[in-house]
This record gives sequence, C-alpha cells and structure tokens, in this order.
Amino acid sequence: MMSNPKKVKGTGWENDFAELLEENIDGAKAKRIPGSGAIGTIVKEPFLQGDVRAIFKGFVRPFKFENKVGYGGSKQLTVKKEWLDKIIEEASNDYSIPALACKFSGARKKDGVQHFIILDFNTFCDIINGTSNGWNTVGDYWRHCHYIF
Repeated sequence: MMSNPKKVKGTGWENDFAELLEENIDGAKAKRIPGSGAIGTIVKEPFLQGDVRAIFKGFVRPFKFENKVGYGGSKQLTVKKEWLDKIIEEASNDYSIPALACKFSGARKKDGVQHFIILDFNTFCDIINGTSNGWNTVGDYWRHCHYIF
C-alpha cells in the first residue's frame, strides 16, 4: 500500500522539528505525537492533540505545536486562521502554550529562512508578561492565567 506523499512530508517535518528543538535549545524535550491528527481530534484527548509537544527550561507550561510544511513552496507559505484557532483550542484543553511550526517546502539553508514559529498575539503577550513578571512556579502562573479564571 502506497503512503500519501503529503502525510509522509508532514510526518517528516514533525519528526525533524522535534529534533531541531532538542538540538538547538538547551534542556528542551520534544516529542512528536503519533496519531494526533485523526485520533486526537476524534477522542478529544488533550495529550493526543497537537503535532509536537515540548517542554523548555524556564517555562512552567509545555508548548503544543501544530506543524505545517509547504502551502506555497520554498519562497512563501499561506497561513490559515483555522490552524491557529485549532491549536489555541487544543492547547486550552491542557493549559499548554499554542504555536504553529512552519517550514517552507524545498527551502535550503543557503536560501535563508527555512522554518519559523507563529504565535497569536494573546499568546505572545502571555509569554512576554509571564517572563517580565518573574513567574517562577506553577502556582505563580496559575494565579495569573487567563485560560482558567
């Protein structure tokens, strides 16, 4: 049985992205979530949602990434609002930090930017405000978290 080429490309980017995080960020732990697309959506299990889950030193909450590759080639990438809405909703189920991890299809290192992260404005503000407010513990964060209260 032949695999869907788009699925193979997407899964490859998810695996590569998890490796990129661990190789480039000290202390990062990242893991691709197998079956996150179909199974996670159907059963609505928070730990099966998002394509990659990662934890970083200094952050009390994990990050949940929706990964996208292609959608425009090596020089542009179309971003759909529904992707951000979906990962924000999924991240709210387990209080993780939502983000899109994107890759230009076919872009090479010599071409400049190959991959990038997208945050919605509220998530960006939460991260900046949390860092500048010196939240050091889970309790500090929960007292300020707008996702719960």
